[in-house]
Amino acid sequence: MVMSFECECGNRTAFFATGDRDENGREYIELEDDDRMTYMIGEDGLLFKCKFCGYVYRLDKL
Repeated sequence: MVMSFECECGNRTAFFATGDRDENGREYIELEDDDRMTYMIGEDGLLFKCKFCGYVYRLDKL
């Protein structure tokens, strides 16, 4: 496991390293379980939505 995430409602999921890397040497990660969380890539960053309670979190682009 690379990162773990817990929603305010208690829903937990994790991100795992895939072992694959891009041309800059950065490793790709995947969600543990697609049934717990969805994510959307936007112009300003990432949005994570809990499938249990519907709460949305925003991670701004650097």
